[in-house]
Amino acid sequence: MRAIPFRVKIALVSVIVSGTVFASFGLTLLYFAYRQKEQSVDAELRVLASRRPGWLGNRGNYQRLDEAIGVVFGETQQKRIILLVKDVAGTVLYVSPTWPSEIDPAKLDCALSDPVAGSASTNDASPALGPPGKGRGRGGPGRGFGPGRGGPPPVFTKIPRFQTVKAGDTEWRLGMFGTRDTTLVVGLDYTAMRAELNSMRNVFFGALPVALFLIGFGGWLVAGSALRPLKNIAETAERITARGLDQRIPPAKDAPEIDRLIQILNRMMDRLQASFQQAIRFSADVSHELKTPLAIMQGELENALQNTAPGPPHQQLLSNLLEETQRLKTTIRGLLLLAQADAGHIPISPERVDLSEELKGMIEDAQALSEAAQLELETQIEPHAIANADRGLLRTAVLNLIDNAVKYNEPGGKISVNLKVENGLVRLLVGNTGPGIAPTDQPKVFDRFFRADSSRAGQRAGSGLGLSLAREIAVAHGGDVKLLESRSGWTCFELTLPLGSD
Repeated sequence: MRAIPFRVKIALVSVIVSGTVFASFGLTLLYFAYRQKEQSVDAELRVLASRRPGWLGNRGNYQRLDEAIGVVFGETQQKRIILLVKDVAGTVLYVSPTWPSEIDPAKLDCALSDPVAGSASTNDASPALGPPGKGRGRGGPGRGFGPGRGGPPPVFTKIPRFQTVKAGDTEWRLGMFGTRDTTLVVGLDYTAMRAELNSMRNVFFGALPVALFLIGFGGWLVAGSALRPLKNIAETAERITARGLDQRIPPAKDAPEIDRLIQILNRMMDRLQASFQQAIRFSADVSHELKTPLAIMQGELENALQNTAPGPPHQQLLSNLLEETQRLKTTIRGLLLLAQADAGHIPISPERVDLSEELKGMIEDAQALSEAAQLELETQIEPHAIANADRGLLRTAVLNLIDNAVKYNEPGGKISVNLKVENGLVRLLVGNTGPGIAPTDQPKVFDRFFRADSSRAGQRAGSGLGLSLAREIAVAHGGDVKLLESRSGWTCFELTLPLGSD
């Protein structure tokens, strides 16, 4: 399973946490908004219940109550208000004309509870239903709106109860107020207020995804900004090679914690660069200092061989010493070139080289090596393979590949040298019929001083620098050396160089 990027995790956590907080806050806010709206409607119902005729003794008085509401609140509001009066037996004494047909007044549960003894009055401001007084109420003479002035009106003796009832597409909020003998039900059209609350709810839930998207996007941007120093660290680390130890990570002044890590890493790279350069200088200095003594030794051995009569045993000894001196000289030269490669400046004198012609000359040397090892040499050389290269270094790289094919081969085996031009590249393929390189050793064949299993080397063991040096020379010319394949009975290396102009 693929790991989720840290930047995505931060954005997701931001969305989840913010979504949880917003949803909790929004739901709580909506709950209290609904409760506050219900309480305000219930308070309005209490006010409406208190604005009634005095002692309502007959249907006419109930009807005048409806008319009084219409006068006070207007006809439009009157349609939003419904009235119902029932006695203790459940008999409907009055129902307003606007009462919805979906609600059966006879079946409406209007049971109210008595207050607990010693508790405060349930509605001190709301006089009870009773016979009308003789005085004029606020509604004018004869309208009976408000308590009469014939005596103190009694309060409602039952605990008011409120409920929401749905009638078709309309919701009604009902308030029930009662005395010992009568129950007054006052209802308000709750649809508009409920629609307002639902609209607010829909706006909230519609805006929530947008808000979460913006929060997630903001978290993505913030995470990207916070992780930018780490990205710089990774990019700089990828650029660091043996030739690029001078790379340093730019400071992150806006992130002190990461900036401290960057400073530590930069100081560590300073130490690595100093140690590596010291090793390069040591290798180069040693190689340079050994060149002169080795040249003198080689010259003295050659003179000794020329002045020695053929046949004595010490002539073979001198020949062996000369051969080992030449091998040591080659190794020292390779070390010097590798040290220069590590320092990033192999001395190259590029010129137009016809690799096809050069390879024909090298094949003569390769033929001699092959015959000495009883190997068959096959060549296929495409003409006019031009490269802009240092002739001497290029010869060294090619001979190293051929020498490697000779050393790691089987008696009676075969060596193949194939030169061709493809896709703007000069490609030289050198293969041999050796036992193959173990899969665990293949990634290390270009390491310096690496030697494969001795069973592959036959009678001649190399210094372990040939392939590494060939690759460094190719890279210095803008090309490369690769191990194309290695299996039992066949191993093939490829040298590529940019195609030069004719």
